[in-house]
Amino acid sequence: MSAPASSELFSTWLTGWSTCRGYEPSDDGSTTSVVHTDRDNEVEHFLYEPSTELFLTVAEETKADPTRSLSVVTSRLHELIGAVDPLGMRILDRKQSLMSADMLAQDVEDPRLPDEGYTFERQRDGECQRVSVQFDGRPAAHGSANVVGEYAVFDRIVTVDEFRRRGLATFVMRALIAGALEEDVTTGLLLTTAEGRALYEFLGWEHLIDVFVIRG
Repeated sequence: MSAPASSELFSTWLTGWSTCRGYEPSDDGSTTSVVHTDRDNEVEHFLYEPSTELFLTVAEETKADPTRSLSVVTSRLHELIGAVDPLGMRILDRKQSLMSADMLAQDVEDPRLPDEGYTFERQRDGECQRVSVQFDGRPAAHGSANVVGEYAVFDRIVTVDEFRRRGLATFVMRALIAGALEEDVTTGLLLTTAEGRALYEFLGWEHLIDVFVIRG
């Protein structure tokens, strides 16, 4: 069984996600924010299940700052998108998904690469592990995972365009899972787009709660 959505679970995801990306979350009492040091120091603010009043207040602040975006984690996606519509803000992503998986039901063995010519490497930096796949020395796919207590947070599972539809994203996920299971983890967490959700559902992950992103 996957863990139910909660503010504590979201905070765990945010901690793991930020650590592997080198971000430092900051809580101002209403939102938690991170500075994207790898993207021109853009600032992303997060709200978990906000009231409509708080959401609109933070949305107006976001609209006034061109360096800022707002990600909202909510079970009231359509209601909140409808509420912010009069502000004329851009919806950068309408249907992300915070997902969870029972790690104790996952395979503990490293998977096999799909074909000859592929190699993979695993690197560790504290609790953060990174897996990269190459084909004849060229980057083909990569991803990362960070252990936070009994949780493993997965991020940036990316396949280079020319290597898509060859099972590399599945390989990276399974390699990361095998590495994470060397620790005492029970639950996996990740945030994905609507497009990526199908892959993770195929791998046994469950949708917990919607996430959307807006900008002024």
